Amino acid sequence: MKNQKQKHYIGTIDERNGEMEYNTDYLFKTRGCPHKYNHKVARGWRYDEDSEYDKGAGGYWSDNNLISVGGVQEIPASHFAILKKYLSVL
Repeated sequence: MKNQKQKHYIGTIDERNGEMEYNTDYLFKTRGCPHKYNHKVARGWRYDEDSEYDKGAGGYWSDNNLISVGGVQEIPASHFAILKKYLSVL
């Protein structure tokens, strides 16, 4: 995988806290699998990187918040350069 070209993505984390549901978009670059990267971010979203995936709930628990993996979309490097002014790069 070291020879694979680094690609740019927008990732989404979905969060449910009681009745409230919201999502957060962020940017990232990786040579690896973007979906695995998104899971890594979701697992540590609320400072609990040891959280186990709950298949029944479809996400990672952090206190009473359910953090789940949203979508991943590849974007051109030129878009990444512009969007990093507005979104977090993780």
